[in-house]
Amino acid sequence: MKPILLFDIDGTLLNVKKSFMKDLIAVILDELSISPDLIKKRSFAGRTDRDIFSELVSFSPRPNEMYEEAKKIYLQLMNESFSPADAEVIEGAREAVYRALEAGLEVGLCTGNFRESAYFKVEAAGFSDLFEFGGFGCHHEDRIHLPELAHKNFMDIRGYEPEPQQYMIIGDTPNDIRCAKYFGAKAISVTTGSFNRNQLEKHDPDLLLENLGEVTDWSRYPLN
Repeated sequence: MKPILLFDIDGTLLNVKKSFMKDLIAVILDELSISPDLIKKRSFAGRTDRDIFSELVSFSPRPNEMYEEAKKIYLQLMNESFSPADAEVIEGAREAVYRALEAGLEVGLCTGNFRESAYFKVEAAGFSDLFEFGGFGCHHEDRIHLPELAHKNFMDIRGYEPEPQQYMIIGDTPNDIRCAKYFGAKAISVTTGSFNRNQLEKHDPDLLLENLGEVTDWSRYPLN
């Protein structure tokens, strides 16, 4: 039984330069007349874009309309401004993905990003046309539902139904571990994001790596 790999993006495959995100967020807040104080000291790691943007507009008397407007502005800015210079591929990530493909494994995404912004990011980072399926943060605020979305997307494309334990969810936050366990998949954690080894160990991942460069052979990791 070959594993199906679902990769998180931010903190796992790549990082978006802080200067780019700072400028982009400033434009969104200004366009929507949102106070910057709303995002001070808030962590966005492991959260879905739907959750983040819903919180930003929660003060509005028309939160649904404001949410759609915020999403529209964000995706437009990403489409117009995001470039390869704004994406920093994390050590070992590219090699790990290509090793999986060379071994004949299926690779997809499990990310809190909106679908459109997810593909803007991976394409800018040089992962074009590698991830055909995935679960994205545009459909649910809670990340625990994303593996199920990726699973359904996989079935639609490939035409057969794998078991949940066939999936490996690879990410850098406790929420990646949480969503893997909720779905019944294996959780592979990397310390390349904002959480260290001790913080991730507390959530009992099936495998904990310093970075994806440690993976030389995906078949080393059993699914049972």
